[in-house]
Amino acid sequence: MTSPALPTIGLAGDLMLRRPLADDAFARRPRLAAARDAIRACDLVIANLEMPLSRRGYRVPKHSNLRSAPEVIWSVRELGVHAVTLANNHMMDYGPEAMFDTLAACDEAGIARCGAGADLDAALAPAWLTTQGTKVALLSVASTLPVESDAGPGKPGIAPLRVRFSFEVDTNLLAEQPGTVPPVRSWPEPGDLERVCDQVRRARREADVVIVGIHWGVPPHWLSPYLGLLAEYQQPVAHALIEAGADVIAGHHSHCLHPIEWYRGKPIFYSLGNFLFEDPPAFMEPESVLVRLKPGVPPVVELVPLLLDEDGFPAVASGPEATRVVEKLRAMSASYGCAIEERGGGWAVCPA
Repeated sequence: MTSPALPTIGLAGDLMLRRPLADDAFARRPRLAAARDAIRACDLVIANLEMPLSRRGYRVPKHSNLRSAPEVIWSVRELGVHAVTLANNHMMDYGPEAMFDTLAACDEAGIARCGAGADLDAALAPAWLTTQGTKVALLSVASTLPVESDAGPGKPGIAPLRVRFSFEVDTNLLAEQPGTVPPVRSWPEPGDLERVCDQVRRARREADVVIVGIHWGVPPHWLSPYLGLLAEYQQPVAHALIEAGADVIAGHHSHCLHPIEWYRGKPIFYSLGNFLFEDPPAFMEPESVLVRLKPGVPPVVELVPLLLDEDGFPAVASGPEATRVVEKLRAMSASYGCAIEERGGGWAVCPA
């Protein structure tokens, strides 16, 4: 008997579309059309929806607020996205009403979603998808938690994985070199991490593939260069989730590429960058990747290098542009047990 073909699962980065795509958007933007075709070549595509979809609610006082109209979800579907993670620092930007409108918009468009809900149990619940006979569990959690955004018992919000932090102050160094930025120590809240790991273990019992999307980390313009690309808590969290049964970790939030780690035969993408971020702020970096994952032991992982244009729309990179994206990712991933090799005209991710 011939075994069924394994599906290709696509993992994309942050998606922020300010308005619905025009009817002729793909005709006017052939490079966007090519990116859409690369996405549609996957059997299942997952992205992080970086904004609520609503006209209701109130603007929550915070550093920055994002929101789009509910109709945008149809453009998300047109791009080829099948499922979205919602646990991020913008989903509650306009309060619970806007979050509930987002859930309704996803449901109406037939796009699976997870990471936000009416209470903690609903926010932590995985989305279940089946493709090519393969059952996939998708979970979404966030360590980027604006005030009152976290779900709780009887409280709507996003699925939290809280992080504690402290500043390591060296008074002798500050006396000798005033203005030195102190190192930031960070570690996961034990109860939250165990709760999320328990959800992963439960999903593992029923799913063929378990994917965890996590909003975490620090964008580069807020990061002190000598502290490294990753916050201290990120690697222990990723390892714990893999040990609990996750097959892949898809990280978001930093709006740039972060390292890929290969741990216990499973890939950890600390940040996939922006998939589409319309009208991006100047600090955001244009490099991104679409991950093509074929589950198995070991999984087959390929990268499609992307570059965002000045309007924040993706294009499939080729030639020297693709090499530049891959070399940047390769250099930062080398110390994490990960290699990126050119194979058959594409780019394969494998253990170093």
